[in-house]
Amino acid sequence: MLITVSIIGILAAIALPQYFSQVQKTRQNETAASLSQLQVTIAAFVDEMGLLPESWADLNKITPLMTISGPAVQEDFEWITLASATCGKTAKREANGELNCYEAYVKENDQLYTLEARSKNPRASTYNVVACLDLRNGSSDLRKGTHNAVASVADLQCVRNGQ
Repeated sequence: MLITVSIIGILAAIALPQYFSQVQKTRQNETAASLSQLQVTIAAFVDEMGLLPESWADLNKITPLMTISGPAVQEDFEWITLASATCGKTAKREANGELNCYEAYVKENDQLYTLEARSKNPRASTYNVVACLDLRNGSSDLRKGTHNAVASVADLQCVRNGQ
Protein backbone atom coordinates (compact mmCIF):
# COMPACT_ATOMS: atom_id res chain seq x y z
CA MET A 1 0.00 0.00 0.00
CA LEU A 2 2.79 2.43 0.90
CA ILE A 3 4.53 1.73 -2.41
CA THR A 4 1.31 2.46 -4.33
CA VAL A 5 0.83 5.76 -2.52
CA SER A 6 4.47 6.68 -3.16
CA ILE A 7 4.16 5.93 -6.88
CA ILE A 8 0.95 7.97 -7.14
CA GLY A 9 2.64 10.85 -5.28
CA ILE A 10 5.62 10.81 -7.64
CA LEU A 11 3.38 10.69 -10.72
CA ALA A 12 1.27 13.56 -9.37
CA ALA A 13 4.38 15.64 -8.69
CA ILE A 14 5.40 15.20 -12.31
CA ALA A 15 1.97 15.46 -13.93
CA LEU A 16 0.42 18.42 -12.09
CA PRO A 17 2.93 21.07 -13.26
CA GLN A 18 2.57 19.80 -16.83
CA TYR A 19 -1.21 19.92 -16.51
CA PHE A 20 -1.08 23.52 -15.20
CA SER A 21 1.20 24.49 -18.08
CA GLN A 22 -1.14 22.97 -20.67
CA VAL A 23 -4.20 24.65 -19.13
CA GLN A 24 -2.41 28.02 -19.21
CA LYS A 25 -1.34 27.50 -22.83
CA THR A 26 -4.96 26.75 -23.77
CA ARG A 27 -6.17 29.95 -22.08
CA GLN A 28 -3.33 31.88 -23.68
CA ASN A 29 -4.22 30.54 -27.15
CA GLU A 30 -7.84 31.62 -26.67
CA THR A 31 -6.59 35.08 -25.70
CA ALA A 32 -4.24 35.18 -28.71
CA ALA A 33 -7.25 34.47 -30.94
CA SER A 34 -9.08 37.39 -29.31
CA LEU A 35 -6.15 39.76 -29.91
CA SER A 36 -5.89 38.58 -33.51
CA GLN A 37 -9.59 39.33 -33.95
CA LEU A 38 -8.98 42.76 -32.40
CA GLN A 39 -6.30 43.47 -35.01
CA VAL A 40 -8.81 42.64 -37.76
CA THR A 41 -11.51 44.73 -36.07
CA ILE A 42 -9.21 47.77 -35.82
CA ALA A 43 -8.36 47.52 -39.53
CA ALA A 44 -12.04 47.03 -40.41
CA PHE A 45 -13.01 50.09 -38.36
CA VAL A 46 -10.47 52.24 -40.22
CA ASP A 47 -11.66 50.90 -43.58
CA GLU A 48 -15.35 51.34 -42.74
CA MET A 49 -15.31 54.63 -40.82
CA GLY A 50 -12.22 56.35 -42.24
CA LEU A 51 -11.15 57.17 -38.68
CA LEU A 52 -8.84 55.66 -36.11
CA PRO A 53 -10.69 53.89 -33.28
CA GLU A 54 -10.14 55.57 -29.93
CA SER A 55 -12.06 53.27 -27.60
CA TRP A 56 -13.62 49.87 -27.04
CA ALA A 57 -16.96 51.53 -27.86
CA ASP A 58 -15.65 52.45 -31.32
CA LEU A 59 -14.60 48.86 -32.02
CA ASN A 60 -17.96 47.64 -30.74
CA LYS A 61 -19.53 49.37 -33.78
CA ILE A 62 -17.78 46.81 -36.03
CA THR A 63 -18.01 43.70 -33.88
CA PRO A 64 -18.63 43.32 -30.17
CA LEU A 65 -15.72 42.30 -27.98
CA MET A 66 -17.16 40.39 -25.07
CA THR A 67 -16.13 40.96 -21.49
CA ILE A 68 -17.41 39.08 -18.46
CA SER A 69 -20.09 41.77 -18.06
CA GLY A 70 -21.15 42.02 -21.73
CA PRO A 71 -19.82 43.89 -24.78
CA ALA A 72 -16.89 46.25 -24.18
CA VAL A 73 -18.38 49.73 -24.43
CA GLN A 74 -15.86 51.80 -22.48
CA GLU A 75 -14.95 55.16 -23.98
CA ASP A 76 -11.23 54.41 -23.75
CA PHE A 77 -8.78 51.56 -24.34
CA GLU A 78 -8.04 50.87 -20.66
CA TRP A 79 -7.79 47.31 -19.34
CA ILE A 80 -10.86 45.11 -19.77
CA THR A 81 -11.44 41.53 -18.65
CA LEU A 82 -11.99 39.30 -21.67
CA ALA A 83 -14.77 36.72 -21.62
CA SER A 84 -13.67 33.17 -22.37
CA ALA A 85 -14.72 29.57 -21.88
CA THR A 86 -13.09 29.45 -18.43
CA CYS A 87 -13.84 33.04 -17.40
CA GLY A 88 -17.25 34.55 -17.01
CA LYS A 89 -19.95 32.72 -15.09
CA THR A 90 -17.33 31.11 -12.87
CA ALA A 91 -15.71 34.48 -12.16
CA LYS A 92 -19.03 35.93 -11.00
CA ARG A 93 -19.74 32.99 -8.66
CA GLU A 94 -16.32 32.35 -7.15
CA ALA A 95 -13.81 34.71 -5.62
CA ASN A 96 -10.92 32.92 -7.34
CA GLY A 97 -12.78 32.43 -10.64
CA GLU A 98 -11.17 35.53 -12.13
CA LEU A 99 -7.80 33.82 -11.93
CA ASN A 100 -8.90 32.02 -15.10
CA CYS A 101 -9.39 35.36 -16.87
CA TYR A 102 -7.19 37.47 -19.11
CA GLU A 103 -7.35 41.24 -19.35
CA ALA A 104 -6.54 43.25 -22.47
CA TYR A 105 -5.33 46.76 -23.24
CA VAL A 106 -4.85 48.71 -26.50
CA LYS A 107 -2.60 51.70 -27.13
CA GLU A 108 -2.37 53.81 -30.32
CA ASN A 109 0.54 56.02 -31.29
CA ASP A 110 0.83 57.49 -34.80
CA GLN A 111 -1.31 54.77 -36.43
CA LEU A 112 0.61 52.01 -34.62
CA TYR A 113 -1.61 49.94 -32.34
CA THR A 114 -0.08 47.78 -29.64
CA LEU A 115 -2.27 45.25 -27.90
CA GLU A 116 -1.42 43.51 -24.66
CA ALA A 117 -3.15 40.77 -22.71
CA ARG A 118 -2.13 39.30 -19.38
CA SER A 119 -3.44 36.60 -17.12
CA LYS A 120 -5.04 37.61 -13.85
CA ASN A 121 -3.43 34.54 -12.32
CA PRO A 122 -0.08 35.58 -10.79
CA ARG A 123 1.24 32.03 -11.31
CA ALA A 124 0.65 32.43 -15.07
CA SER A 125 2.17 35.89 -15.49
CA THR A 126 4.63 34.74 -18.17
CA TYR A 127 1.80 33.45 -20.38
CA ASN A 128 1.00 36.90 -21.73
CA VAL A 129 0.17 37.88 -25.32
CA VAL A 130 1.33 41.00 -27.18
CA ALA A 131 0.41 42.11 -30.68
CA CYS A 132 0.71 45.10 -32.95
CA LEU A 133 -0.87 46.54 -36.06
CA ASP A 134 0.81 49.28 -38.10
CA LEU A 135 -1.84 51.01 -40.21
CA ARG A 136 0.78 52.94 -42.20
CA ASN A 137 2.34 49.86 -43.78
CA GLY A 138 -0.16 47.11 -42.95
CA SER A 139 2.24 45.01 -40.90
CA SER A 140 1.08 43.05 -37.89
CA ASP A 141 2.62 40.65 -35.43
CA LEU A 142 1.60 38.61 -32.39
CA ARG A 143 3.83 37.01 -29.75
CA LYS A 144 3.04 34.77 -26.81
CA GLY A 145 5.00 34.43 -23.60
CA THR A 146 6.31 31.04 -22.54
CA HIS A 147 6.83 29.30 -19.24
CA ASN A 148 10.34 30.79 -19.18
CA ALA A 149 9.86 34.30 -20.59
CA VAL A 150 7.29 37.04 -20.96
CA ALA A 151 6.53 38.25 -24.50
CA SER A 152 7.66 41.85 -24.98
CA VAL A 153 6.21 44.60 -27.16
CA ALA A 154 9.80 45.41 -28.15
CA ASP A 155 10.06 42.00 -29.87
CA LEU A 156 7.16 42.71 -32.23
CA GLN A 157 8.13 43.15 -35.88
CA CYS A 158 5.76 46.02 -36.65
CA VAL A 159 7.01 48.21 -33.81
CA ARG A 160 8.93 51.10 -35.36
CA ASN A 161 12.30 52.21 -34.05
CA GLY A 162 11.94 54.69 -31.25
CA GLN A 163 8.31 53.82 -30.42
